[in-house]
Amino acid sequence: MEKPLKVVIAGEKHVGKSSLVHRFIHQQFPLKDLYSTVGFDFTVKNLTLEDGSNVTLHLFDFGGEPSFRMIFPQYASDNDGLILAFDPSREETFDALHEWIRVYKQRKHEKESVNFLVSTKSDLGVSPSPLKINDFRNQYPIDQYFQTSAVTGENAQLVFQKMVEAIRKKHRKR
Repeated sequence: MEKPLKVVIAGEKHVGKSSLVHRFIHQQFPLKDLYSTVGFDFTVKNLTLEDGSNVTLHLFDFGGEPSFRMIFPQYASDNDGLILAFDPSREETFDALHEWIRVYKQRKHEKESVNFLVSTKSDLGVSPSPLKINDFRNQYPIDQYFQTSAVTGENAQLVFQKMVEAIRKKHRKR
């Protein structure tokens, strides 16, 4: 088995980060109300890929409170992937991603990470502006963008699957 892959998930509070992780891990929407993450939650998921290989994924789900940004660079150091999440029904959560990236750049990084942008709560029927998404992707090194829903499961598995594939591809190039 290869070295575990470390992926961090960041964004403002109540954008659905923990629900997305719960959907990925348990293949269901959390039936109980989730509380705001304090600091970060750590989850491990073992995956068997299409080629039969096994990968362990370490997920760090960061709380969205501004005070937690102080610890973010420390725990995001030496990660393989970053998922930036926002709620398209609350534009301020998208705008706040600029600050999350600024803080993320303070981390000690020995390697380049794979970076995904994820809009959550697609089940609400609110779509982000494609122009804003493209501008953001042009401004920062964002590898892929996904619309997701932890409620319906839309792209919840796909985001993490594509993240693992992109990280492994990047590692093979080294």
